[in-house]
Amino acid sequence: MVRFYKRTTTRGHYGIKNLEAAVADVRAGKLSKNAAEKTYGVPRKTLTRHIKGLVAKPGQLGRFSTVLGDEFEKVLVNHAIALQQRMFGMTTADIRKLAYDVAEAMKLPHPFKNQKAGKEWLRSFLRRHSELAIRSPEATSIGRVVGFNRPSVNRFFEAYKTELEKGAFDASSIYNMDETGLTVVHRPTKVIAKRGQKQVGKVVSGEKGQTVTVVCACNAAGNYIPPALIFKRKRMTNTLLTGSPPGTVGYNSENGWINNEVFVQWLDHFTKYAKPSKDAPIILILDGHGTHKTLSAIEFARDHGIIMISLPPHTTHELQPLDLTFFGPLKARYNSECDKWMINHPGQRISQYDLAALFGAAFLQAANVQKAVNGFSAAGIWPFNPDKISPERYVAAEVTEEPPPVAGQQSAVADVHTLSVPASTTSTTSTDKQVYF
Repeated sequence: MVRFYKRTTTRGHYGIKNLEAAVADVRAGKLSKNAAEKTYGVPRKTLTRHIKGLVAKPGQLGRFSTVLGDEFEKVLVNHAIALQQRMFGMTTADIRKLAYDVAEAMKLPHPFKNQKAGKEWLRSFLRRHSELAIRSPEATSIGRVVGFNRPSVNRFFEAYKTELEKGAFDASSIYNMDETGLTVVHRPTKVIAKRGQKQVGKVVSGEKGQTVTVVCACNAAGNYIPPALIFKRKRMTNTLLTGSPPGTVGYNSENGWINNEVFVQWLDHFTKYAKPSKDAPIILILDGHGTHKTLSAIEFARDHGIIMISLPPHTTHELQPLDLTFFGPLKARYNSECDKWMINHPGQRISQYDLAALFGAAFLQAANVQKAVNGFSAAGIWPFNPDKISPERYVAAEVTEEPPPVAGQQSAVADVHTLSVPASTTSTTSTDKQVYF
C-alpha cells in the first residue's frame, strides 16, 4: 500500500458534496448541465453518467475500494464506538489486528503483513470515518463505572422530585456543595519550548506540598456562597485567609480534610448566606461523604430548613454541578496564578500563607453565573430533567450488569468483545460470523 500518496491530477477535485448537489439540482430542474458545471465545477460528462445511473456506486469518486469493504467498515466503526462507550476502547494496535484477523477469516485479498493492518490503512480508515478520532482516555475507576447505573440515578431523581413537589422551590433555593483540594505545589501550565527538546521544565515550590481543602457551594440561579478553606494545623489564624474572596471562612483539622465538626460549622456559615428556614426551606445536594450524614449535621439541617439530598456513590462526575462546570476552570486559573507568582518571586516558594490570595484571584475569575447555571442544567437538576442523562452514559455500567449464566447464552461482557461481520463480506458462507480479539 502506497504511503503518503500525493495527487498528480485535479480529477475529482470538486468533491463528493458538490457532485451530489449538482446532480440533485439538475434532476430537480433548477440548473442545466452547463450551469451546474460552472456552479459546482463538475464536468458535464460526469454529471451525465451519474444522472443516467451509469455509475456503479453513485457519489464515489475514482476507482478506490477498501480492503474490507464499505459495509464491514461501518460495522467496525460501530464496534469501536460501542467499546469506547463501555470504557473498553480499542487501541490503534487492537483495530489493526482486528482488521487483519477479519480479512484472514473472510479470505479477502489484502496487503497486510506481520498479522496486522498497516499504519497507512489506519490513517486512511480514520480519514474515511471522521466520527472516529484517536484520544487519550481519562483513567476512570471501576467504582465509577459500576456506580453510575440507571437504577441508582433513577432513585436519586425520584427522591429529588418528591422533595421538589412538596414546596415552591425555584433556582435560587436549589444548592450544590462540594469539596476539592489545592496544594502549594501547583501543576504548571503549558509553555513554549524548543522543538525536539526531550525535557521541558518549569519551576514549582517543591516536590510535594500540603493539601488545603476548599469548600464551595452555589445555587441554580448562579449565586455563590463565600468559600471555606480547611488547613492542616492545630490552630487557625486569620493571616492564612489574607487575599481570599470576601466572606471566606477558615477552619483547621488534623489532616486538612473536612470532618464532622467542620461540616457543622460550615452549615452554620452556609445558613448565614442562603438564609433557609422551616417556612422557606432550601435543597442542598451533596455527595454521600460520611461527614455529611452525622446526627449533629442532620439535626442542624432539620432545625434550619435545609433539605440535604445525597448523590448516589460514584456518580458525582456526572451529577455534581460543581464538578461538571466549575472546579475544572477554577483549578486551571489557580495553576495560572501560581505560575505568575513564581515568575514574580524568583527563588521563593509558595507557602500556605500565599495560597488564599492565589485561590482568591482564581475564584473571582471562575465564579460566574453562567458556570453555575450550566452545571445544574447539565446534570438535569435544574430545570428538572432526568432525560439530560443520555442513554449512552449508562452503557459502561450495563457491561457489569451481567445476568445469571444460562446454558447456551453468552454473558454481556463476552458480547462486548465480539464483532458481527456482515454476511456480504464473505464469499464462503451466507451466515454471520463472530470474530474475537
